[in-house]
Amino acid sequence: MSLRLLDTVPIIALRALPLIQETGSITRAANALGVSQPAVSRAIAALEHKSGIVATRRIGGQISLTAEGKRLAELGHREALLRQDAWEDVTALKRKKTGALRIGSIGASASTRLLPQLLGDYQNRFPKIRLAVREIPEAEMAEALKTGVVDVAITLAQDDPSLDQLPLADDHLVALLPADRVWPGRLTPKDLLQLPFVMTKGGSEPLVRAWFAQAGVVPDVRHEAQQITSLLALVRAKLGATIIADLAAPEHHPGLVKVPLDPPAPREIVLARLAGDPMSEALSAFWEVHRTA
Repeated sequence: MSLRLLDTVPIIALRALPLIQETGSITRAANALGVSQPAVSRAIAALEHKSGIVATRRIGGQISLTAEGKRLAELGHREALLRQDAWEDVTALKRKKTGALRIGSIGASASTRLLPQLLGDYQNRFPKIRLAVREIPEAEMAEALKTGVVDVAITLAQDDPSLDQLPLADDHLVALLPADRVWPGRLTPKDLLQLPFVMTKGGSEPLVRAWFAQAGVVPDVRHEAQQITSLLALVRAKLGATIIADLAAPEHHPGLVKVPLDPPAPREIVLARLAGDPMSEALSAFWEVHRTA
């Protein structure tokens, strides 16, 4: 039987044939399906007419299947299993037991301080949902959400109406300097002109430059680095001072001093998703967990 012809086979006939093979009765097969006996008989007659085969035969008071009918019964049995598997998959998704969630992270402050707790709590509640974290530069995160590269992101708050945003944490910039001398309790932009500057190339760079600019000064940038470990190593080697997000700074930083800024340079970290975009069950659960936290 060709695939095109198979597409025209009444689905009720495919579902009835395995039951007829099992019970030897069209009536009992119809009862099991919850339909009338004439409906099953018509479906089988239509199948035989369209395919040109004989699917059933009567021997005494019993209905049995021909070789062709048995082959179609196997197909009907597989179709029933596929329907059951599909239903179980959809039900599991609805109950948030399975699925996948792609999460964007802006870097150290999110990946080391926020993500472990956020994802740990979620994974404990929904252990079969597959989580995938991808670090993406802050400047590219909104585009990653809009193009579907990630489903949700931990990023800086943005003035972008196309994004739904939930506050996650308040953060601020801090200066890191060599611990070889005593520094003031707070540092102004002009104070930091005393040393060469090591500029972060992470998501905080625009905020750092804006902090200097509001005081009308430009730092003496001698070095640039993307990774927090590289920034710390350069400062520890007394090659300059740097400014990074407080949440990105390691809890222990031997050889370095962490000093607050004056004026403060706050930044808000949020959970963001594309506004108006239908949410998968996995994303809906993740969003709701943190919306009500």
